[in-house]
Amino acid sequence: MEMTKEQMAQAAAKVSQTAAEVSAAAAKVAAKDEAAALKDNAAEKGAQLKEQAAEKAAQLKDKAAGLKEQAAEKAADLKEAAAEKAAQLKDKAGDIKDAAVEKGSSILDKVKDFTADTLEKGADFVDNLADKLRD
Repeated sequence: MEMTKEQMAQAAAKVSQTAAEVSAAAAKVAAKDEAAALKDNAAEKGAQLKEQAAEKAAQLKDKAAGLKEQAAEKAADLKEAAAEKAAQLKDKAGDIKDAAVEKGSSILDKVKDFTADTLEKGADFVDNLADKLRD
């Protein structure tokens, strides 16, 4: 049985059509495999990015805690320094007050002594005058 040219052409067309269908199916399977691989790769990259973000967040949290601790230490140091300065100023004010009281007392003593001396000299003068008037 011999095939005619038309039958051969039909058979060739059928084989070509089947080959195209097989090729399309293979392309479809390859595309599905590639899409699945891309999806898996994207999920893996997403997980990696999520892990990196969590690590960075933890690092920033630790750094913020360190900065908070440093700020608290600085505040305590400044508070202590301010208290020391306040105590020094209080001591200086006390010293100035004591010096002023001492100077004031000294001046008051001098005024009292001067007044007493003046009164004594006045009394001596009056005594001498009275003695002279009696003689």
